Amino acid sequence: MTQDEWSRPTQERLSHAKSQALEALSPERSGWRLRRYYDAAGDYAGASFVSMGMNDPRVIAPDDLFAVTLLSVGVPAGAARLLTEEGETKEAVNEALRALATASLQHVDEDGLHDMEVFYRHVKKALAKARVENSNPWVTASKLCARKRPDLFPVRDNVVCELLGLLPKGDYQVDWQVFRHLMADSEILDAIAMATGAATEGTDGSVLVVDQEPLRVLDAALWSSVMMPDRSGAPA
Repeated sequence: MTQDEWSRPTQERLSHAKSQALEALSPERSGWRLRRYYDAAGDYAGASFVSMGMNDPRVIAPDDLFAVTLLSVGVPAGAARLLTEEGETKEAVNEALRALATASLQHVDEDGLHDMEVFYRHVKKALAKARVENSNPWVTASKLCARKRPDLFPVRDNVVCELLGLLPKGDYQVDWQVFRHLMADSEILDAIAMATGAATEGTDGSVLVVDQEPLRVLDAALWSSVMMPDRSGAPA
């Protein structure tokens, strides 16, 4: 599929996504949520998803598959073998990984989006359950791609896609362009920085391991705004 054939987000969809993102990132909403999400003593994945293990930028390895399971998805045994044992699948996936643009998502051009598509589709195909018709592991594939390139791939699970109005779910072409639009917006970037600051203030001795990539912080803020119930009167 050429770039000209890609689905394109409407301006209305882009505006809605920005509004939802800014609300989720507001310090009074995101501060305590991100603090919990990145607390190394807690049970949320934030402190370990990107940093656990080697996370070799050249290959997908067993530590990557384990890290993905921290985000509440499973990796089929057959897929684990395809991705980590010598063979055509492993070679194709890792070749596509190494071909990705070095730039972050907000700076990726149309060719860079195409390279993202090649890698994502290889990963998704490898993760499909054997002998299961119409297996569509788009969420797991998105999380594995985000593990390998947290500056380039948004997590894209059902919770985040619904919050941003990215329906029907699972259209990576639209989703990536929406996230690229968000990450190129100075207001969003300022909000991410403020949310990170709110999370790290007043930690009461907690050890926080906060993602260095703004895209990951945005992912975490969006997800936690839905999955962590509001606390009446909670401090930022």
